[in-house]
Amino acid sequence: MKTELHLSIQYASDCQDTLPRWRLRNWVQKALDSAVAVYHEAGEAAPFTCAQLALRLVGPEEMTELNGQYRDKAYATNVLTFEYGVDEDQRLSADIIICDEVLQREAVEQNKTLLQHAAHLTIHGVLHALGYDHIDAEDAEDMEGLEIEILQSLKIPNPYLAK
Repeated sequence: MKTELHLSIQYASDCQDTLPRWRLRNWVQKALDSAVAVYHEAGEAAPFTCAQLALRLVGPEEMTELNGQYRDKAYATNVLTFEYGVDEDQRLSADIIICDEVLQREAVEQNKTLLQHAAHLTIHGVLHALGYDHIDAEDAEDMEGLEIEILQSLKIPNPYLAK
């Protein structure tokens, strides 16, 4: 069962040809559906019935500004997620920002294809929107395990294995 998704994709960097809307939507939908499946496997209902997400691809200047303003870090990070919670209509809302230049650089540094790394960062951002985190070891294990499972279902190798 697919989770209802309302997704806005915004390009503030020149990556629309390499990361088209249909591909990004597919990755976001897969992450949502997989997370809902975790609830169902645990015998619980997901706390949301639909998701309203914005995915914005930006350059390093905008990402540095956002990372400085919201995390007090003076550099462009790869992905930021602003999770706004679930409203009274059971709608989950969040903004996910990915820095295209950092994505490209990390893909090369980590010996991954651009699409593999883009899928990972997109899924990682969506899971943050759903409340997953990696602050402590147990939470990181849960989040990374689900990321690996989702990526493998897309025939993308485990991003945490060194190449």
